[in-house]
Amino acid sequence: MNIGMIYSSEKKVIEKLARGLKRGLEEKGEKVTAYPDNEQNFRGLASCKYLFVGTYKNSAFKPHTPHRLRDALARVPGISGKRSIAYIPKSGMGERKALLAVMNDMEKQGCLLIDQHSFSSEKEAYEFGKTVSLKED
Repeated sequence: MNIGMIYSSEKKVIEKLARGLKRGLEEKGEKVTAYPDNEQNFRGLASCKYLFVGTYKNSAFKPHTPHRLRDALARVPGISGKRSIAYIPKSGMGERKALLAVMNDMEKQGCLLIDQHSFSSEKEAYEFGKTVSLKED
């Protein structure tokens, strides 16, 4: 199954989580196309059945989706109706609000949110990728 991934390129920890998640999904036999949000062309995401979106907490009290990631989501072709999962690094206070902010922006683009997750390490993201249940339909 084709799985797409777009993640914030502003923090290295997000890139590490994306790498772990991608590795876990690929070990399950999934085909994963991953893009940082500073990419110019997201054409490879159009054919994906699922979309994983990774971001970070940028404020404890009023977090918002980083501008570059929000703009990238608006440029992804065929994003509407994609089953989507948001993820973020574990960060304590404000973590839930940061997840809600990115999920709100994903819904504005028409994503069908099925899950959200926070990871404490690349290894935890990898384990999640190996065990997550994604339906083929």
